Amino acid sequence: MKILTSPSVLACDFLHLADEIRRADASGSDWLHCDVMDGMFVPNMSFGFDTIRAINTVSDLPLDVHMMTCVPQNYLDALKDAGADIVTIHNDIGLTEDELMEVLKNIHARGMKAAISLKPKFPAETVFPFMEELDMVLIMTVEPGFGGQKFMPDMLEKIASVRRRANEMGKEMDIQVDGGINAANAALAAAYGANVFVVGTASFRAPDMKVALDDVKKAAEEAYGKNL
Repeated sequence: MKILTSPSVLACDFLHLADEIRRADASGSDWLHCDVMDGMFVPNMSFGFDTIRAINTVSDLPLDVHMMTCVPQNYLDALKDAGADIVTIHNDIGLTEDELMEVLKNIHARGMKAAISLKPKFPAETVFPFMEELDMVLIMTVEPGFGGQKFMPDMLEKIASVRRRANEMGKEMDIQVDGGINAANAALAAAYGANVFVVGTASFRAPDMKVALDDVKKAAEEAYGKNL
């Protein structure tokens, strides 16, 4: 699996957003991770579609949008119009399995990739019914809603379970991790099958963003799959 970094825009200096996005681009970012929070699904609010649209005007990097919202299905057209390339929703938004599958299909119908995110309390098996329709699974390694939290190592076996299931299906699906990611724990997560790393504080707030992202990628590439 190709190892990718997706710096979290939530950790950037919003007073200089355009410069920060260009810095991420110049530092070798593969994607840009955009957290949309509605203050209800998680106890915080972030930014919306106008900000995503603005980011899209200064970078050609794929926009990796994590919808930490109660009704993401209502905003698929807005996401497409804003320039989202990947849309991640949660499995605990009050929809039936069939309804959630329909949302994933509607994301694809708009030309975007579809992903599901699992909060720490949800086991890997809860995403298995949807994997045929998924391009990616996001394993949260912290409780969603706030940056700067510490990585939860007990999520590692969940990463491995999803990767093993994907391998059994013959599916080269991305597995993303988000929460307290740095080079050291990126290596741990990669050993269990993660290949996409959301890097927040350890990227935008590092002394040298390029060095920080290179370190994450190198550590993950060297460790990938060792514990599968």
